[in-house]
Amino acid sequence: MTLLLALYLVTQGAAPLRKSDLVRLLSGSAMSSVELAQFVGRNCLTFEPTERDRTDFRRLGADRALLEAVDRCARRPTVIAVVARPQPVRVSPGRSGFVAGGGQRGPAGAQLPRALVFDARDSLGMPIAGVPIVFTGINARIAPDTAITNASGEVRVGVALGPHAGSASVLAAAGDVEKQVAFNVAPGSAAQLVIQCAEKSVTGHFAVRPDTVILLRVTAQDGFANATPLLELRGAVADARIFRVLRVTQDSLAGTLALKPDQPGTTSLAVIANGMRQYVTVTVPPRVAPGKVDCP
Repeated sequence: MTLLLALYLVTQGAAPLRKSDLVRLLSGSAMSSVELAQFVGRNCLTFEPTERDRTDFRRLGADRALLEAVDRCARRPTVIAVVARPQPVRVSPGRSGFVAGGGQRGPAGAQLPRALVFDARDSLGMPIAGVPIVFTGINARIAPDTAITNASGEVRVGVALGPHAGSASVLAAAGDVEKQVAFNVAPGSAAQLVIQCAEKSVTGHFAVRPDTVILLRVTAQDGFANATPLLELRGAVADARIFRVLRVTQDSLAGTLALKPDQPGTTSLAVIANGMRQYVTVTVPPRVAPGKVDCP
């Protein structure tokens, strides 16, 4: 549908773009970055972009040239920036909008429990049936993404939150009328533990220098790499003669294991938190032995 929209917009010549039009083009049209910037500069926009809009555009991959084209449109006089568009329906911007389902919160990737409801009405407040409403998600997926209002002037769509913890938005376009609603995206359940030493990721096997104390930083992430609360961190060493866990500290999002090498050798360490175990193999080389040391 995105490619068809891009082709439609290109054929419209000087028709200015709504925010949802630009979001769809950024989300996967066949146009290059340079072509998008030229297209925006030529057609301009129907809306005054806010800093939130610019953040959304950057999240979708807008580069500097495109953002500069957006800013130039924002500085044009209204008489130039706003070009008459055909009005397929007489939807009132003041009386139409989202009436239910907005503001929900859920974990990343989850389907929201309540449907999102958009209500289309005319200037007298009467419902308008048969109006096509096109939905666009930012860090969200909408199904269906296009729906026709019923006899009560309403459409209902399902919303699945995207992968990024923070915020999500859904835009609804009814002709030239465009409305936006926001959601809160929480991290999902912990799916993996991330272990770092000296800001380097630790996986599989690493070596530590004798006669020192090393600190392993441990965090938990959901399936989309969002940080989640770290719970009940501890460490278990297979052979405590080679190194020991001196202490364990943690706060809500991160923890530290302090390890003290005691004699040369190789053994395994189990890092345990959030009901998960992650194993790494640790080598303590002899003091006089040359070679690579991964964690000072």
